[in-house]
Amino acid sequence: MKNIKKFIKSYGIYILILLCLIFGLSSLLFRNATLDDDLYLWETNIMSQALSSGQWIGDYGVGTHGFLFKLPVALIFLLTGPSLEIATVWNVILACASLYIFYLILKKYFKKESIALGGVFLLLTSFQFFLHIPTYMREIPVIFSLLLFIYLILNKKSYWLAGLSLLLLFDAKEYVAVMILPGIFFYILWKEKGTTFWESAKRYISSFTKLFLPTLVLLLLMIFTRVVPVNMYALSLVPGVTKGGIQYQLKHFDTEVSTTNRIEEDAPSIQEDIDNEQSLLSKVWGIFKSYFGKLLYPRTFSFISVPKLIVFPSIFTSIFLLKKKIKKKDFFYVFLFCIFVSFLVVFFLRASFDRYILPILPVIFFFYILFLKDLVKERKKYISVVCISALLAVGGMFFEVDYVWIKVILNILIILVYIVYLLYYKKIKNLIYYVITFVGCVTFGVAAFFFVANGQIHYYMLWGKDFEIKKVVSYFDENERVLLNDVGWNMLPNVYREDNQWSAEWKLEFSDWIPRKKYLKNFNTMDTFGMFGKSIESIKSFVGVAGVGKIGLVVSNLNGYAFPYQDMLGEFKQAEWLGLDEVVSLKNKTMYIFNVIEYE
Repeated sequence: MKNIKKFIKSYGIYILILLCLIFGLSSLLFRNATLDDDLYLWETNIMSQALSSGQWIGDYGVGTHGFLFKLPVALIFLLTGPSLEIATVWNVILACASLYIFYLILKKYFKKESIALGGVFLLLTSFQFFLHIPTYMREIPVIFSLLLFIYLILNKKSYWLAGLSLLLLFDAKEYVAVMILPGIFFYILWKEKGTTFWESAKRYISSFTKLFLPTLVLLLLMIFTRVVPVNMYALSLVPGVTKGGIQYQLKHFDTEVSTTNRIEEDAPSIQEDIDNEQSLLSKVWGIFKSYFGKLLYPRTFSFISVPKLIVFPSIFTSIFLLKKKIKKKDFFYVFLFCIFVSFLVVFFLRASFDRYILPILPVIFFFYILFLKDLVKERKKYISVVCISALLAVGGMFFEVDYVWIKVILNILIILVYIVYLLYYKKIKNLIYYVITFVGCVTFGVAAFFFVANGQIHYYMLWGKDFEIKKVVSYFDENERVLLNDVGWNMLPNVYREDNQWSAEWKLEFSDWIPRKKYLKNFNTMDTFGMFGKSIESIKSFVGVAGVGKIGLVVSNLNGYAFPYQDMLGEFKQAEWLGLDEVVSLKNKTMYIFNVIEYE
């Protein structure tokens, strides 16, 4: 037993990183594009095509949520061509690096190897982190950047270095940097306060300049030069730079928009529509109910984001221990508290849901460890926190729609573990690690079940890897103009057929006064189109305008599963302007390839 403990202490972090690496690489066998990673893959391929032709990428539409983390993948694509697998490996490497940085942070602060390993285990097995390891989503670069920033602050590195890590965070996903900005501001005001007004002013100016100048320079380069690709999400934060950008951001803080956080439209809700004709008291009550509902809804805090029985103990612990930490001048604790509160306030007031919580997970687990390690010593506070968190967890059950009884049982088990822990943490040595292991196994179990029941493995078992898109596009010549119904592959056909028409202003437009607006461009090559319209006549009209030569209609062979437009198969077969060329058998689906005979 002693040898095992010694082995874990010596090699535990490498074992956890290896597990992350094995899972990430094995996911390449069942990889399926999810959410926006097909968009980021398309932009990365456009970057690669621009670089291969000797052009810089600044004028092209490749900057959605930044470009720096896409650039290494784009460079590899110069040798390999576009590949979702390669992009995924890059994210897996960043995930492993994130675990190691978190380990260094916890080990430095708690000065205990086992505590550090426990925190890393919680992060690795958390639903959102585990879910995003095998993706090309921006969530992993974001958490990597934030952890790097936290690590630099903990180790009292130069604010210049911390500022560069903030630039990385802003580039990876700008709104996360903005969410913690108020927390950084208040932390600097507290930490850098001098003995006199002028000393304080000097230190504030120096600190803020070093921290925020790199990001400011990036924004200025993005607005006034052709060096940095355009990220319209970031520029929408700057008044006057984009058309309707500020309005776009403000609408996310509208009460109705920000509190609509249910899993399904018909899921239980206590959200209220606020009418201008209502009395002030009625409006206030309606707003309170709506935001209280968001607090309870599963897409805010639950097993598909972070369980209420973890996040609320973390929140209360951060508050209860704050006064003591301030007296001890624990700067790092105050720093984490500031960015934690700042992030959560914006998260709560802005339109947000499950995966948006991922960047702050390490901070949540930091305070969760303190809940088990320190707050348990203050019996009344610990009991109060457990009781309040349990009530909120019970309240959340009324808004669940799937596997409700399983979630009820899991919550009960965690509550029982907290009670047992309170009774025996002094008697049983290292009981905290058993609690952490149990909680981590619960969240991992939920994540693993999701992968099989509704995640990437589920779709792989149903339709094959990425809906077999590589096989699908192989049936069309490289320069043929093709129309496909979208069965779930979104932009992947465009990626693998080397399409590269993508406007930098697809989401928002530059204001007319911006000089670089006239230089924005794209390659104007598009040979793959998705079906739209409600009738075969509207499809025929588009085919004529776009010069489409072939149509691929993919039909599901499984009962209970239907792809868009597959119910029009009969009309396609009977259309005089189409001729059935080939029928391709795929996994649980069939593709009918039609030649376009005439447009008129």
